[in-house]
Amino acid sequence: MSALDDVLAGFGNGRIVLTMASADKLGDANCELVSSIATAGYRTIVITINNPSPLLKNIYISKGIDISKVYFIDAITKFALGNLPADIDNSVFISNPANLTDIGIALTEMLKENPEEKTCVIIDSLNTMLIYLSTPSLTKFIHFISSKLRLLKSSAFYLTVKEGIDPMLMMQLKTFSDETIEIN
Repeated sequence: MSALDDVLAGFGNGRIVLTMASADKLGDANCELVSSIATAGYRTIVITINNPSPLLKNIYISKGIDISKVYFIDAITKFALGNLPADIDNSVFISNPANLTDIGIALTEMLKENPEEKTCVIIDSLNTMLIYLSTPSLTKFIHFISSKLRLLKSSAFYLTVKEGIDPMLMMQLKTFSDETIEIN
């Protein structure tokens, strides 16, 4: 049983998990999270700043992951393309990765849909968010999201590259999380 299996066994009710992986394994960690969460019967909301949602969908499908209950808040595709892609099923597109207000609103709206359903949020990745945001802005946003998820009894995995986070920020992230795990 992996650390991820242990976490999912006791998951739910607003549990927040800071999830670290090496830079070269971040994509694999994302897939492992989505697969494990789907297998555990959760609806998954992926807030993606790192990879466009159409690309993630194709990767998930190629790995045999059931994406019928996977939804995306995509903060990079519209920014990179300048318009919406053809594949917009189960996706909300944010105009700019630094637009935390729209990300927060999109998350709130998705959480309101089917509130009785067990839901898990994945943020991929905190490192990429730092390209577009200052550390204080990211810290405030993660605190806000953590509080909202706990109040709504939804859980989350915050995906990050361990070596890519400033120690002071890492300390803050750990204070907002119930647990820290590494995915190898």
